[in-house]
Order: sequence, then C-alpha cells, then structure tokens
Amino acid sequence: MTSQREITISPTTRIEGHGKVTIILDEAGNVSDAYFYATEIRGFDYFLNGMEADRLPFIISRICGVCSTAHVLASVKAIESIYRTEITETAKKLRELLLMGQIISNHSLVFFFLILPDFWFSKEEDPSKRNAFQIMRENPEIGRKAIALRSFATRILDTIGKREVHIVSTIPGGLISPLKEKEREELLKAAEKACATTREAVNLGKELFEKNWEEFRKAGDYKTHYMALTGDDALEFYDGKIRIINPKGEVFSEFTAQDYVEHIEEKHYEWTYAKFACLKALGCQKGIVQVGPTARMNVNKKAKTEFANRELEEFKRKFGSPAHTTLLFDYARLIDLLYACERTRELLEEENITRTDTRVKVKPKGGIGRSVVEAPRGTLAHEYTLTRNGRLKNMKLIIPTQVNSAAINLNVKDAATEFIRKGEIKPGLLNRIEMVVRAYDPCIKCATRDATTGLKVEIRNRKGKLLKILS
Repeated sequence: MTSQREITISPTTRIEGHGKVTIILDEAGNVSDAYFYATEIRGFDYFLNGMEADRLPFIISRICGVCSTAHVLASVKAIESIYRTEITETAKKLRELLLMGQIISNHSLVFFFLILPDFWFSKEEDPSKRNAFQIMRENPEIGRKAIALRSFATRILDTIGKREVHIVSTIPGGLISPLKEKEREELLKAAEKACATTREAVNLGKELFEKNWEEFRKAGDYKTHYMALTGDDALEFYDGKIRIINPKGEVFSEFTAQDYVEHIEEKHYEWTYAKFACLKALGCQKGIVQVGPTARMNVNKKAKTEFANRELEEFKRKFGSPAHTTLLFDYARLIDLLYACERTRELLEEENITRTDTRVKVKPKGGIGRSVVEAPRGTLAHEYTLTRNGRLKNMKLIIPTQVNSAAINLNVKDAATEFIRKGEIKPGLLNRIEMVVRAYDPCIKCATRDATTGLKVEIRNRKGKLLKILS
C-alpha cells in the first residue's frame, strides 16, 4: 500500500508479462477508480520497418514465447493476402494443426499452472502454498496429466513446426516440408490419450467451478460486445469470418479479415504502455468488446467436434448466451482445449494430410494485406504494408489483450468495489483482484509491442549515444 488512498498490486502474478493494478480510494475509503496497466515496452512496430517479407514471420514470432505460433500464422496469411497467394489444402490442414498445438500448449499451461490454484485453495490461503506445485504434492496425478498435455502440444509444434517455440516451418506459400506417415501415426496415438486426459481436465474444472460458483460470481462481470472467428456458426481458429455480437447476443456486424481495421480502432492512454482497441462505430466508451474463450462460446452456436459441442451446449444452458461472468473465461478455456484436442485427432485421422504438396511458389508484390486468426487469448489481427521490392513499410498489430483492456479495467474496478468498503479491506482481496486479471490470460508482451502511447521513448546505441526519441 503506497498511501491511505491508494492500493498497488505489483507485480500481478501468474500472468504473461509485467503489469500492475492500482486501486484509488475516495475520502470515505470506497473505490473511486482502478487501473490495470502494463509497465514494459517492446517497440516491434519500429525495429521491423524495412524487414524483408520472407524474414518477417520468423522475427515477428519473437514478440511472444507463449503465443508465437499464432503470430507466425497471422503473419504469413497477411503476406499471402498481398501476394494473392492461395495455398494448398494440405498446407491449410498442417497450419490448423499447428494452431491446435498452440491452443493445447497455452490452455493446458493456463489451467493447470496459472488458474487451478485459484480453484483449489481458499482465497485466504498463504500464497506460499497457493500454487501448482502444492497441488501436485497433494495430487501427483494432476501433475502427470498437466505434463502429458504440454508434452503432446510440444510434439505437434516440434514435428510440424520444426521447433517447440518460434516455429520455422511456415512460410509465405505454405510449409517447407510435409508431414511423414510415421509422424502422423505417432501423433495420432498420442492424440487419443490427450483427448482422454482433456476430458478428465474438463470434468475436474466443472467440479471445482460448481463448488466455487457463488464465490466466482462476485468477481464481477461486464456486459459488452463480443468478437470471434466463426465458420458456419461453429468454432473456428484458422479461417472464417469475424463476427461481433452485442450484449444481448444479436449480430452487430460480420466481415472478412480485409475489413478488420474498418471495424476496430486503437486508442492509447498516457498511464499505460498497452494500447486499447474498441468498436469504431460506437467509440471506446460504448464500443467495448471482448475476445477470447468466452467470446468464442458466445459468438458461436456449436463446435464441430463431438465432446466439445456437448460441453458448449451445456455451457450455454448453465450460463446463458451470451454469458457475461468474468471467471467464465476459465470454464470456456477448457472447452477450447477439448475442441483443440479433438480437432487435432480429426486432422491426423486424414491420411491425405501427409501429401507432399505443402508449398506453392509466391510472386512478391507491394500493397496492404490483413489477416486474422484466433490466438489462445482471442482474435489476433495483422496488417502489413509492403513496398514493391518486398520490404515492410508499415505494420499494425491488434492484439487480443488490447481488445480486452477496457473490460479488464472495468472488471478490476468492479471486483475491488466488492471487496473494499469504507476503507475496510476484506481478506483475500489481492488474490481476488488477480483472479480477475488472470481470467483474461493477458499477454502484456504482445500488447506493448508499439511505442506510440503518448510516452517518450529514447533509443540509444551501445555506447549510450541518443539516436532517436519516439513519442
């Protein structure tokens, strides 16, 4: 606590990147405002200018070690839209398989290591015990399942992406090499086990959610618009149209990736390095929109795989459609995970996925191209402007955490208001606030890739000489 009227939670724990929460109290000791903001900056929008297009996907993946595969796929799709390149069906299937590996890797990490302690222990539990390692001491089988799922995801990325992190197989025009039959068979066997393990994880999550539901409801909710990819009203991650629904569940708009920036605009504030994003038609006060697991459940009517579809139907029956409670992100994330495992198995069951036509020739062109994929945290958009000789002239990335930033801040304020009254701070406050933030699984490193936030940034060489000031 930095003063009698300000509470600071820094750093917020079990999230990706560096952020903090500041809660402002009025004279009566009640919450007057609250902020969640980023405390770091990356500057990707600047040092990638001039980069050759064929190198761009490999460098852009370094924006994040957690969701790097989604960035690579969004990058090559944006470049291909400029080149007017149509990749083969085999390449599309392998790319979707890579994205499913990314979802399995991220969601198993988030559930077992970041979120599960919030479900397993009381909110007042000593932080030294309230962690994944204590859970695994009490129940080693959970640890084995967590590691098994992560290992399966790693095998997908390593086999098809040629690296566990920052894949190198995906290029404009397709992939550098096909999937071998032996690799397909081995991954398919592992997929069967992963699907069974994921169903057990879903059941565990539902059991803990039911046990804690009355408490979880107090963590806050905020009725907003929701955005996600959709394919024939079904969950879609690699391709499809972008659909936005209003808080009542009615379709607000539906459009292609090429029209994304016509519907979503960015806004920055001086108090944070992370940009915000909102609906251009309504402005950033009325046009707050959420993306990610809950948004995917709200936007889509079904899932194309058997067990995920059952769970999605049950989710809608229990919580309504659209569902608004913040911590439902954690529930919906398990449905994502189940879908990704089932979809992985389906793709691997297709024997023609080992065809060798994984790459087509590309003819570089200049122009503007856009693409969208569903990253683990939500709808991810890339926009590039390339010169005639194939170099990056301008880049715009709209990251899921940017889109969720407004809702995160509002939910933090709601949760703080619930647990701070007349200067009295209820036990477990700090963890409850962090639970709200963790539900969104924010990727602060991605969201702070751009320096145009109203703050001055100095760029110096190794000797300390000032080269440029960005503001």
